[in-house]
Amino acid sequence: MTEEAKTDHTGFFTPEKLQGDFDYYRAQKIAETMLANGLISQAEFNKLTDINRRTFSPLYVEIMPEIA
Repeated sequence: MTEEAKTDHTGFFTPEKLQGDFDYYRAQKIAETMLANGLISQAEFNKLTDINRRTFSPLYVEIMPEIA
């Protein structure tokens, strides 16, 4: 790997940010499954989505659609 490839000039794709994105995705999939199985209401799902976004700060949160 070249030295240039190792250097992260922007700080955008850090391992921590990528892990946060992955953790957000997993948490949302669990919440979606709970909603689909009737274990939580739509309002509870929306609250979980908000908590997940604040907790994991996914990279693409601004382009992800809200589920109402």
